[in-house]
Amino acid sequence: MRDNWAAFNEHGITVLGVNPGSARSHQKFKSAHEFPFPLLVDKGRKVAARYGTGVVFVKRSVYGIGIDGRVRFAERGMPSPERILAALTDAPIR
Repeated sequence: MRDNWAAFNEHGITVLGVNPGSARSHQKFKSAHEFPFPLLVDKGRKVAARYGTGVVFVKRSVYGIGIDGRVRFAERGMPSPERILAALTDAPIR
């Protein structure tokens, strides 16, 4: 996401990272990786449970939610930013 930040901004897409770590650990991670988007604390892992990404061990998952609130993209692992953008904007995958 970081390396394709301009494309996400161009389409008005908001990017948020969500993780059960502390706010302090998030700030260190964000700084170390130069993320231009916020990392949110999922205290109690409620968001992870709601999206089925694991309760004991949170698995990296990416969700793209449309302006209408519907999930437009869902995939575990590290999908390419192009695939995510295509799902959210109807743009062709390059």
